[in-house]
Amino acid sequence: MRCTREIFVAGTATALPPTVSVAEAEAAGLVGEGHTGLGYERIAVSDGVTGPELAIEAGRAAVARAGVPAGEYDLLLHSSLWFQGLDMWGTASFVANQTVGPQAVSMDLQQRSNGGMAAFHTATAYLLGGLADTALLTTGDNFAAPAFDRWNSQMYTVFGDGGTALALSTRGGVAQVLSTAAFADNSLEGFGRGTEPFRFAPGTEAPVPVLRRLAQHMATPAAANGWDRIEAAMFKTRDQVLADAGIEQDQVVRAVLPFIHRGQGQAENFDALGFTEAQSLWGFGSGVGHLGAGDQFAGLDHLLSNGLVTEGDHVLVFGVGVGFNFAATVLRIVGPTGW
Repeated sequence: MRCTREIFVAGTATALPPTVSVAEAEAAGLVGEGHTGLGYERIAVSDGVTGPELAIEAGRAAVARAGVPAGEYDLLLHSSLWFQGLDMWGTASFVANQTVGPQAVSMDLQQRSNGGMAAFHTATAYLLGGLADTALLTTGDNFAAPAFDRWNSQMYTVFGDGGTALALSTRGGVAQVLSTAAFADNSLEGFGRGTEPFRFAPGTEAPVPVLRRLAQHMATPAAANGWDRIEAAMFKTRDQVLADAGIEQDQVVRAVLPFIHRGQGQAENFDALGFTEAQSLWGFGSGVGHLGAGDQFAGLDHLLSNGLVTEGDHVLVFGVGVGFNFAATVLRIVGPTGW
């Protein structure tokens, strides 16, 4: 989707709790054999602060940085991967009221790890269609035990807690949105479901048996060529968003990708997409963990806050979520960075 209206990233922010050493977690026996050697160094672990509360902290900071009065935001989209503190409640409304006020249309948008980027794509469509001029996008998760085992619950992944936020505006900002793209391959949904029977209440198993479901699905014919199909959708998303932005891949200076790492010299997401580790944000991600739906906003905030991109640079921001869904945007830095 080519942006035919000027839309900007006006503010970003991240709320991270203190981090713990992965080496110490391994020594304490918290990390199983399949999750050692992935390349993570430290993981953000929150003690008693929920995902929505972390999202609010990040959201308030992003609004302050954007310079748009809180009461003038039209839309708030909140994304998460895990439990939000209560069953059956309006998380997005809570986050909206605590960050931009009662007037913003608020929605919870769920696409697992792709939630933040799905929200970005959706909000951009709102702004392009004239349905909104400003939007605040938030994510927040706390992967607390015993319901969730942050160290061993997903292949190539250790989960970190945190809140992230990104403000979009048609009034100006530090990065112009050139394009967004979103694709899906719903035939891959079985990798997250397995052959488990459906249940009628949450919390019946702790920790959530994500890897068991994966193993179940891998034993079925529907799993055939799964990685090839995921990779094909990743390529399609990348190629479309670059084409709509009117740039070539070699014009991308930095690529903000999920904080997921295979380690031990194996090919990574940035390898598959044609980028180097230096172009990626793995150096940052390895120190916080996979932040649920928020890797991309946190990574972009890291680039902007630390002045790691300059005016004229192109940045690719890319998301992947089980299901499988994919979304991306191309940004051009148009103003001074460093909040």
